[in-house]
Amino acid sequence: MNKTKMIATIGPSSRSKETIKQMILSGVDVIRINMSHSSFEDARDIILKVRELNRELSVITGIMIDTRGPEIRITELEKNKIKLFAGNTIRIVKNNIKGNENMISLTLPEVINYIKVGERILLNDGNVTLEVVSNSSDAIICEIKNDGYIKSNCSVNIPKANFNLKFLSEYDRETIKFAVLMQVDYLALSHVKDQLDVLDVNDLLIELSDDHIQIISKMENKTAIEEMKGILKVSDGVMIARGDLGIETGVENLPLYQQMMISKCRAKGKRVIMATQMMSSMKHSIRPTNAEVTDVANAVLSGCDAIMTSDETTMGEYPVETIQNMKQICENVESYYRYDNKYAYVAENKTEIIASSVVNAANELGSKVIVAATMSGHSARAISNLRPNAPILATVPTRKVARTLALSYGVYPVVVNEYNSTDEVINDGVAQAKKFVELNSGDQIVIAGGFPNTGKKTTNFMKIEEI
Repeated sequence: MNKTKMIATIGPSSRSKETIKQMILSGVDVIRINMSHSSFEDARDIILKVRELNRELSVITGIMIDTRGPEIRITELEKNKIKLFAGNTIRIVKNNIKGNENMISLTLPEVINYIKVGERILLNDGNVTLEVVSNSSDAIICEIKNDGYIKSNCSVNIPKANFNLKFLSEYDRETIKFAVLMQVDYLALSHVKDQLDVLDVNDLLIELSDDHIQIISKMENKTAIEEMKGILKVSDGVMIARGDLGIETGVENLPLYQQMMISKCRAKGKRVIMATQMMSSMKHSIRPTNAEVTDVANAVLSGCDAIMTSDETTMGEYPVETIQNMKQICENVESYYRYDNKYAYVAENKTEIIASSVVNAANELGSKVIVAATMSGHSARAISNLRPNAPILATVPTRKVARTLALSYGVYPVVVNEYNSTDEVINDGVAQAKKFVELNSGDQIVIAGGFPNTGKKTTNFMKIEEI
């Protein structure tokens, strides 16, 4: 039973109901749909399949939707794949054209106004480098610095340019409205720069009367790293999107940046997802490389709540096997490693203080399970953040609340009837714990919860219960 949660992105090679079913049975906790590559019709189809499978399999699987964000891509080319040669020049024009080896256009043509002579432009995940040699009001001319290929709709990164772009496009507004309509659990915001971007989304969610969707800010540029304190304050967690982040900041900086971000998330009690190329070779291979196994293991050791697949499960030949390998790696690492509260976490309220006591007691007693009776999921997340040795069984009132815990390390939610007394909290907690793990006479478990019917949704007691 792995504690590190797994997110699988769905695409052409994994969108059948049977494949999604096998991935869920193999350990996937959250299904992700990237709206940069999916239509609303396709997204709806995937969501309905996941909901059907949740009912059929009696499981709880969260759903995450990525916004497109103010990303820049090459528009359509005359041929799907075109080779560029070092030493040649290429024009980037404002007019929307079908591109070729001499001229291309961008999905956000207004960025041309912000690009200066001497700046680098990276195409197709950084595989082709351009250098701007001249600019005008309607086009820029670039020297091609290395041989390489570009494709229709491939990525464009301009690391040093300072854009003043509107964060929420009409497409992203429609995406968020769709996510609310479909009662999606997580919204991953692409190309966040600062907390104001996140607050724009919060404002829209308030307009839509949604208090359920949790916001995950994707860290993809240096500005976001510099503004991380503010971003964390208004987000439920972050995703370390290493693809764009490596291109924007330099791949040599990724190990330091990702560990810094993990430490800051743990210190603030926020969830953190490691993403991009975790098992990239498994797009075409039945086995991961040793480096990929180590990468997944290090994500667990570093304190991530979740790890995520992208191309491996959207276009790869072995989506189910990818998940099975990741699960096995996580289980093996978790069976040996102990965190011992190594992050600079400071409890800030009653729930977090009780969470700290719960974890200390469970670790000292060697408890096989912690039971967290929670109305909103907050107390279970607070306990999870401290990485107890025991798994956390969260008893929650609805499946909606249960799905908000799908990204929390070591938390396993079960839906129960709402409690009317403290005795019910404890007695049902023991009963659910016995169903969850094998408990013997003399075993001690720790139960945390709130006094029912007080009108306050807060955790205010813990109890050590001997079986």
